[in-house]
Amino acid sequence: MNGGTMDEESTVLVEDRGEARWITLNRPRKRNAQSPGLLRELERVLLETRDRRDVRVVVLAGAGPSFSAGHDLNAAVQDEAYRRNLETVETRMWQEAEVFVRPVNLLRELPMPTVCRVQGHCVAAALMLVSACDLVVAAEDAQFASRVTRDQGADDVELPTLAWDLGVRQAKQLLWLSEGLSAAQAQAVGLVNWMVAPGELDAKVEEVVAELVRVPREALALSKMSFDFIERRRGRDDASAYHFLAHQLSHNTEEAKELLAARVAELEAKLAARD
Repeated sequence: MNGGTMDEESTVLVEDRGEARWITLNRPRKRNAQSPGLLRELERVLLETRDRRDVRVVVLAGAGPSFSAGHDLNAAVQDEAYRRNLETVETRMWQEAEVFVRPVNLLRELPMPTVCRVQGHCVAAALMLVSACDLVVAAEDAQFASRVTRDQGADDVELPTLAWDLGVRQAKQLLWLSEGLSAAQAQAVGLVNWMVAPGELDAKVEEVVAELVRVPREALALSKMSFDFIERRRGRDDASAYHFLAHQLSHNTEEAKELLAARVAELEAKLAARD
């Protein structure tokens, strides 16, 4: 390790391996569910990484058997500030813009290439992180899925991301019918670049990193700017901005509010049973 921190209590670990920075979601017992605290820490790490000239490549990973189970629904019960912000339309909207959207945008806009290392479950909001990376290496056991629309009555915040990466018909199948994608299927539709055996995952990521650091730094940075410009001109940001407002509206349907209330009651009952 070179200049990194590996505190086991941290929700996000940072390890510098030569010119590559590994950023690891670190809630393995929760399948790296993205709590508000984890997302704020990820934002802090990304902001610090953005201006590091000595970092040539960023690897985004998840500790343990899964990459990430998406947003942590337990926050609606266990995080008092988060729960209060769910009570009004405006506080929920600004909270989601801060913790759901901003870290993803920062990841997408890093000037250096990013490689996502995916294993096990990659669910719902985790798909946004995958999509925000430039290249994706997945283990054969990786599963890409979302049940937000079915289970929560609100549309998925990652909808425009998946429509962009998978195509509209495949995104509808995944989100509306909750039909997940295997690693092989994700590779076939272009969400994943390489699929390898679980035991070969780190070796493949390291191989990709080694090739990337051989490319001149400014050539990568400038070509990434051009790729980003092309996507913006195609309407990526407009689609995301429009959908974010539609997503907020979907939270406030009677069905969505009833499902949220039921979910909170269920979580409260589980916590009470533990006590």
